[in-house]
Amino acid sequence: MKTDYRISHLHPEKGFNYHQKFIKNPYRKMVWELEKNVLEKILLKFYRDKEITHLDFACGTGRILTHLAGRVKESVGIDVSPSMLEVARHNNKKNSEIIEADLTRHDVLGKRKFNLITAFRFFPNAETGLRDEAIQVLKRHLEENGHIVFNNHINNGCLKYRLARLLKYNKIKGMSCCEVEMLLRENGLKIIDVYHLCVFPSSDNHLLIPISILYKLETIFSRCQLFGDYSENIIYVCSHK
Repeated sequence: MKTDYRISHLHPEKGFNYHQKFIKNPYRKMVWELEKNVLEKILLKFYRDKEITHLDFACGTGRILTHLAGRVKESVGIDVSPSMLEVARHNNKKNSEIIEADLTRHDVLGKRKFNLITAFRFFPNAETGLRDEAIQVLKRHLEENGHIVFNNHINNGCLKYRLARLLKYNKIKGMSCCEVEMLLRENGLKIIDVYHLCVFPSSDNHLLIPISILYKLETIFSRCQLFGDYSENIIYVCSHK
């Protein structure tokens, strides 16, 4: 039986250990750099000369909050994990309002709305029912002309998992592109932009080529739409239908 994703990050040391991976692990650091580049493109494309009210759902240790600090009018991070939020508060002492809550069970935000909602590393880890509950809450708090930006960092149709299936390794989680599209369609949202990252079959602990070369290759291949469905990390920009 799959563990409820709500409780998967509640260990007292989870926050510190999780955050350290993005500081010390070369592959995680690279992926975060690529994700930051995409966030910059999204801000330039959709938020130029606009005041940004930002909600980071499942904000974890606050990496996105920190990255956007100083460029948003309002910044709110929300998560269920006390240890993750301890790190987030340390790194965002005055820049963000950080709340410990489960919006799918107790919507502490009331009628507040935001024109930018981010949700990274959440949806492919969550169970199907939790995905629906979460996207419904996010839609409720999205301004009419706002955008939800989230990623499927475990695209189970990517090259790495296709190879894994050929080798008869079947313990593959995550979401397919079709599942993402269905989730949004059934909840009254549409995809307006897509960014693809992590084409090569590498991971936190298995680098097939040096990270400096991998970063350059990923930067090049992320610009080519032909490799979209084969990318492990896909970032979606969504809006109301």
